[in-house]
Amino acid sequence: MNEEDKRIDDFLSFIEKRIISPIDETDINESCTATLLLIFAAIDSLSKITCGDNEFELYKEKKGNRKRFVGFLEGVMNKKYKNFKEEIYNLRNDMVHTGINTKVILSKNVNDVKHLQKENGYLWINTKQFFKDFTETFEKIKTVIGNKRTFYINAKNRLKSFNIINIDRDEYDEAIPSTGPDDSFF
Repeated sequence: MNEEDKRIDDFLSFIEKRIISPIDETDINESCTATLLLIFAAIDSLSKITCGDNEFELYKEKKGNRKRFVGFLEGVMNKKYKNFKEEIYNLRNDMVHTGINTKVILSKNVNDVKHLQKENGYLWINTKQFFKDFTETFEKIKTVIGNKRTFYINAKNRLKSFNIINIDRDEYDEAIPSTGPDDSFF
């Protein structure tokens, strides 16, 4: 595996290990807020390799997050999300910046069939269905990358080296903060 492919593989593995697996395998999925925050973080990251060159240039100028995020919902997620992209982007902003949801009804009930429907003027989001749809989208992105198509080319050209610190949790009794990368890996 060449260095560029390894970087792409590391990026995708990072999303699987730090976002998808914790939601899928721990009690994080019992919190609508925590689930959405992680999904929104993943969309923010993935949208940097699924967006067009113009949107990526805006990102580099510290602009255009809305365009990338909404573009991901509109063009990469399944078509149901296209109809509610503005409400979901506004929810993302509310959740990321305040941790408070004020305009959307959230549910985690597996029997809930109201996902992406309006009720009394509010959008209804089932976070377990959102997660399922997101993971299906993630698998499609991996397939496109594996076929060396557009997202692969974007990732190859946009991803820089990672500075990921892995710590064996059994060796420590308390959390140790990561110094993080000097620069974003994009």
